[in-house]
Amino acid sequence: MAGWFRVFLLQEDGPEPFRIMECLQSLIPEVKGKFRTDEDGWFQLILSHPSVGELILDHFLTSEKGVRAEINTWAAWLESKQRLDLMERIIQVKQIFSFEVTPEMEDNASDTLVFKRIALGLAALAQGFVHIDATGFLEPDGTLLIEDEDAIRADLK
Repeated sequence: MAGWFRVFLLQEDGPEPFRIMECLQSLIPEVKGKFRTDEDGWFQLILSHPSVGELILDHFLTSEKGVRAEINTWAAWLESKQRLDLMERIIQVKQIFSFEVTPEMEDNASDTLVFKRIALGLAALAQGFVHIDATGFLEPDGTLLIEDEDAIRADLK
């Protein structure tokens, strides 16, 4: 499951850092986290645990420069797939969490599905939804909303 994991949140505020850590510790007992902050709140969480190594979770607000353009690109792609319901949801996104899993991280992880569980757990915590490269968009319970075209192309190889 190497690639980018994105959690799209519709709520403007929260979840609070301690809630995020509670969620992550329920998924990965004894995981450690260090939040990097600025005047707008936290913008990065550096996680560490022997089973996953170091994982950097970035936090973006859609009010930040360039983020809305990224959202609009996702919305246009969903519109081209006739998924207007999901397009409307992504247009309403207020925050994004994202992290990248490299092939090396995947090789070193004792459980590669842990990365998917992290994304789905954060989405459930914040009433959001997830996009995983080469998989697609998913609800917090793991229900596939639309398959990623990269996943379809990979199946053809």
